[in-house]
Amino acid sequence: MIEKHSNGLILSIIIIIIILGSIYYVKSTGQGSYSPSNITEYSQQSYENLNIIANNAYYENRAIIGNVSELPSTFTPQQSHEYNSRYYYNELSDCSKAMYDAIANNLNNIQRGKCTIQIDYDFNSLLNSKNGEELLDNYYNDAINAINLDIPNLFYLDFQKLYINIEKTSTIFSTKYKVFINSKDYDNFYINEFTSAAQVSKIINQIETIKNQVVSQASGNEYNRIRIVHDWLIDHMEYDNSSVHSANVYGGLIEKKGVCEAYARIYKYILDDIGIDNILVIGTATNSAGNTENHMWNYVKLYENWYAIDITWDDPIIRGTGIITEDYKHKYFLIRKSRIL
Repeated sequence: MIEKHSNGLILSIIIIIIILGSIYYVKSTGQGSYSPSNITEYSQQSYENLNIIANNAYYENRAIIGNVSELPSTFTPQQSHEYNSRYYYNELSDCSKAMYDAIANNLNNIQRGKCTIQIDYDFNSLLNSKNGEELLDNYYNDAINAINLDIPNLFYLDFQKLYINIEKTSTIFSTKYKVFINSKDYDNFYINEFTSAAQVSKIINQIETIKNQVVSQASGNEYNRIRIVHDWLIDHMEYDNSSVHSANVYGGLIEKKGVCEAYARIYKYILDDIGIDNILVIGTATNSAGNTENHMWNYVKLYENWYAIDITWDDPIIRGTGIITEDYKHKYFLIRKSRIL
């Protein structure tokens, strides 16, 4: 009889432990905290499959409107998501898309300086797998890279201050995860040149005002609008790498100078507002001295075909006196041939 009671007591204790285990959780936060290791390199296969890293071979021929060689069909943006014009978004994995969405949908909060962004995605399978945190880091870098290329006017944002954090919740049966983004120990998400939300807001309004002025001038059919914005940038910007903002829309629109990245980002920024499909392209090009260098330019969709446009090379540095002729100003405007690597 004593033995039976002992067995019953042991069984009762086991049942109680199981019930308590299903109710009470042991939480540990900050299991992983990552900042993108390099926002200009494509670490994931999704980026390797983009097939749009090109070189200066596309400069071989001027485009003839109405007679344009199409880029490969894989280049055409997908139409299955709300970000129809965001080519890089559509090339991401579902996990990276969730991270991209979380950041893109919280840009207003990011502009204010600090916030915590919850990512609405089930990370349990990924993080419970082998090398799960390393894979999460890669997916996160992909999302950051895509945002940086799809959204051209994030001049105020220091991507290195966007940290991804893991909250781990364990029971005796399973381990579950939540993932969120914050600025870790930084006071805000801004690059060092900006210190307050009021300052960032003021500059955004200035940039928006200039953009709206350009958009109001870009009238006529799609070809005319593409050309008007192209010519406006050449007339109002000069190539100059002396500013800390030389690679962003602030440098080009406010300071009126910048490098290839500023030209390309501003062009996309304005064409996005007009409603013309276009993307930024990162690659290499051979300059007039015969040196190969990193470069950024645009692809623009016109008459259902894709063209390369390089505003930087249409706006050369002139030594001494001289002017840019109309032919030279459009030497790299709507290029027909492209070599897709």
